[in-house]
Amino acid sequence: MHPLKTFNQRYLRSTLTVLIVATSLLVLGPRAWAHSCPLEMNKIDQRLLQKPPLSPEKLEEVRRLRAEGERLHRQEKHGEAMLVLGSAKKILGID
Repeated sequence: MHPLKTFNQRYLRSTLTVLIVATSLLVLGPRAWAHSCPLEMNKIDQRLLQKPPLSPEKLEEVRRLRAEGERLHRQEKHGEAMLVLGSAKKILGID
């Protein structure tokens, strides 16, 4: 077999593999985020039940961020929701 033909076949195969993996991540990625949002909201809720030692202003900010995260989740904007929920978790000291 000609070496150039072998190279072209390997190049085509590796390119197709990369495209398949990238497409899978784009299609399945948001679904993974979608399942994470409720878990993150639950972590925030559980911490709020413990009455963390925060000022009333900070507690209100956490509640606002948590509500915003839920709203974004319901709108299927999971990446944005995770960022907002992450901000609330940071204020609460949740890893």
